[in-house]
Amino acid sequence: MATFEVKTKHAINVQGEYVDAGLSIQVSSMFSNPFDEVEKIHKAFLRVHGLDLKTEGYLSPGYLEFKLV
Repeated sequence: MATFEVKTKHAINVQGEYVDAGLSIQVSSMFSNPFDEVEKIHKAFLRVHGLDLKTEGYLSPGYLEFKLV
């Protein structure tokens, strides 16, 4: 099982809150791409930072980048 660090690529506005580039979370996945389990990324951002990226449409590789930890 691989652990990935997922972080924001650019500064974004999430429900009126400014989120700077580089805000990160860590998720583990059985896949080589953590976006195959995008719900894990969504739940991690909610749990750690209280940000709902899903409703704003920011849960995609266009706004987030990942690397293997």
